[in-house]
Amino acid sequence: MSRATAPRGARPSGWQRVAVIGGGIIGLACAWRLAERGHAVTVFDPDVAGGATHAAAGMLAPASEAVFGQDALLAAGLTGAREWSSFAADLTRVGSEDIELRPHATLLVALDADDEAALARHARHVERRHCPVERLAARSARRLEPALSPRVRAALRLNETAVDPRVVARALAHAVVASGGVVVPLDVEPDVRAGRATGVRARGTGGVRDGQPTGAAGLADEGRAYKADVVVVAAGWASGPLASALAHPVPIRPLKGQVLRLGATPGALTHTVRATVRGREVYIVPRPGGEVVVGATSEDVGEDPTVTAGAVHDLLHDAIEVVPELAEAGLLETTARLRPATADNLPLVGPTCVEGLVLASGHGRAGVLLAPITADAVVAHVEGRPPPRAMEPLAARRLCHKEHA
Repeated sequence: MSRATAPRGARPSGWQRVAVIGGGIIGLACAWRLAERGHAVTVFDPDVAGGATHAAAGMLAPASEAVFGQDALLAAGLTGAREWSSFAADLTRVGSEDIELRPHATLLVALDADDEAALARHARHVERRHCPVERLAARSARRLEPALSPRVRAALRLNETAVDPRVVARALAHAVVASGGVVVPLDVEPDVRAGRATGVRARGTGGVRDGQPTGAAGLADEGRAYKADVVVVAAGWASGPLASALAHPVPIRPLKGQVLRLGATPGALTHTVRATVRGREVYIVPRPGGEVVVGATSEDVGEDPTVTAGAVHDLLHDAIEVVPELAEAGLLETTARLRPATADNLPLVGPTCVEGLVLASGHGRAGVLLAPITADAVVAHVEGRPPPRAMEPLAARRLCHKEHA
């Protein structure tokens, strides 16, 4: 799609007043691309980038995370990964942060014969979908990554990258404002009247001054409500309750993920490393300066963001099993956040059965990966154009079809 932007302060023909509920990487990406196009955009979130975005490791790894039977998600992920280079370049040009894509490959490693067989199946699966895979013997894998355990029997190398979601979120928040949008620290919900979303209304007191919400971009204030032409719900796991005006439930639930950040020797790893240790999946993502992100659990425990001793123990044990020298790393941070998961593991992106209400949620583990293409799809829907083809199976209107099936 065209990246042409309207001059600051000018509005193109067909511009819309858009309220975006949710200031994670999905909501901010949608808001920035909409503001670039000249729409009057306000993002509402009392804790911008404080949810799943804050914990995410930022792997852009559609082939590594490919699951049998989920070809639609893989296709969207591969398209999203290709978009990240131009997305990062555009975001860097805005000037707040240098968005760097690194490292430049993922190693999937096997520690025993069962793991080795699973890697072979995975390689065949992604190769059939035109993803290049390099098969490595143990010696070759350790030559690439000397820190790997001597127990490693084999590996797959995939050309994938990673990004720091915290840096991206800061840059996106800056870019929204630089493009004429506004970010308001206010807890809101869609205001639906006569079957149409007419804007949002405040649920708390954050962002309110003298009884009035503050700072909306082009949205008409009416008491504790903002009028808007389109409401985009991108509130992560909380999007389901916020879309309660729909005639059917929105199947988005919280899925807890716990993540660690370690301080290791700079340059100790140059690849993202993924493995399965005693049935538990673990990933290890190096960052510049020696930070290493280790994750992540996947726990269906409801709205519980507690960091647990057991999860920290398991993640540390499994990471050290794969990269022994991490035993000497400092433990910098433990984090738990809630990912937005759906019943069919596909995000919900696009218009709903309520006029003017657009969903952009349910991305599960793929929120960072799919942020650019989700933003493209939302902009297309707001402007009345078809979304990117890879996003069609992720359309939110599939819920409407199920309702009438």
